[in-house]
Amino acid sequence: MTLWGFVTISTNGTDEGAESLGKEPTQEELAALARFRFALRRFLAFSEQAAADLGLTMQWYQALLVIKTFRAGDHISVGELAEQLMIRDHSAAELVSRLVQAKLVKRKTDPSDRRRSLVIMTPSGDRRLAQLAAVHLERLRENKDAFLNLFNVDPE
Repeated sequence: MTLWGFVTISTNGTDEGAESLGKEPTQEELAALARFRFALRRFLAFSEQAAADLGLTMQWYQALLVIKTFRAGDHISVGELAEQLMIRDHSAAELVSRLVQAKLVKRKTDPSDRRRSLVIMTPSGDRRLAQLAAVHLERLRENKDAFLNLFNVDPE
């Protein structure tokens, strides 16, 4: 099975194909992976709460981040948003509808292809994203060693 185009693994419960993944991880590497997973889950829990504190879901925050930064701020289509968030097109369309209803984004018909909808941030969406991005960046800066030192990366 291929996960997001990154790794192919066996899903039949056997070790078949395991040798193609390389050498077996050491105890230290497994511990580093466990620490990374814990740090990541702790950050994601923080992110979810920070978004909720501003009346957003984590998926809304992720969508706003993608919409704002896609191709240096160029308008993004619903299909492109779906691809970036790794969700289905119809799920992205429903997500955009909720963001429109919350007045965080608006839809615009693509002038070059009237079948496509483009998603544009509103000033309210920009403000909410700026608030959330600021607290996320602050948390990451406070805890950068938790991520950088997991795999013996020198934090500078």
